Amino acid sequence: MSDNQGNKNEEQSFTIQPHPATTNDPNTDPALKGGQADVFGKPGPQIFDTSKLEEPLSKDELAKRSAELNK
Repeated sequence: MSDNQGNKNEEQSFTIQPHPATTNDPNTDPALKGGQADVFGKPGPQIFDTSKLEEPLSKDELAKRSAELNK
């Protein structure tokens, strides 16, 4: 904006940049590669194996840990 301060009669010009896709096929669009859809590899809700999770801490253990962190 600072370089247009002297030319108040000059209109701003805007341009539209072309999209990088060469076809209308979304499977070939490079912008869609590596997004969140590829994280799990399949659509829909994911059901994880809960047997691999560690046991949750008891209230006493949580209170002790909280006191330790808040020193």
